[in-house]
Amino acid sequence: MPHHYRCPVCAIRSRPYWTRAGAEEHGRAHRRRYHGGDHPDGERIQHLPHRTPERGEVIAVALVLALLALALLLK
Repeated sequence: MPHHYRCPVCAIRSRPYWTRAGAEEHGRAHRRRYHGGDHPDGERIQHLPHRTPERGEVIAVALVLALLALALLLK
């Protein structure tokens, strides 16, 4: 399930991460860089209910599936 980091002080929202840990790491890096490690009021990790895969992700999955199919045919 996708998640993103939100900092209301800077009015930013990170790109979606498939894991909560990815979004949390983005938040840690943001805090270190822009807030001296402090936690801005209202920052949070939000769960995104649905995300459409990006074009590159679709291409990567299709390529992997094609390679698997080819490997099975040549076996």
